[in-house]
Amino acid sequence: MRLTREQIDVMSRHAEDAYPEECCGLILGPPAGPPSNEAARNGREEVRLFPVRNVQNEYHERDPETYTRTARRAYLIDPFEFERILGEAKESGEVLRGIFHSHPDEDAYFSQEDKDAAVPFGDIPSFPDAEHVVMSVRERRVRDFKVFRWSTEEKDFAGGELAVDGEI
Repeated sequence: MRLTREQIDVMSRHAEDAYPEECCGLILGPPAGPPSNEAARNGREEVRLFPVRNVQNEYHERDPETYTRTARRAYLIDPFEFERILGEAKESGEVLRGIFHSHPDEDAYFSQEDKDAAVPFGDIPSFPDAEHVVMSVRERRVRDFKVFRWSTEEKDFAGGELAVDGEI
């Protein structure tokens, strides 16, 4: 999956606006595989970003024993919004290609909490083909991006650089 400079800017603004709390969002696009004719012509496939609201604080206030972290250190995509967006994706032949979120005043890494949320049953992610983009935000500015992909061999997420059309 490759993102455009404009998409990076949208993700960055979302993270910077949410600071000092975590932001989150979804990335939809065509199923992974050979590119469509249009994607082959322009050299990339189209993906769409959906910045969404982090409802972690609301859940933490309602049930702090279950939701022990606040939005400062965790994110939770509104489950109704998540289902609505995935329903629209299915209707248009798209799939969940990625999930993005920020780490305020931390590095761009895939934390144990991130892994626990992505792999709720311990051995396979809920969305094994989805890439996870993590942004480091310090002093209200995005400083770094990393992408994490599920490795079936290692049964873990492996990190790498984010593919972007143009320079970051």
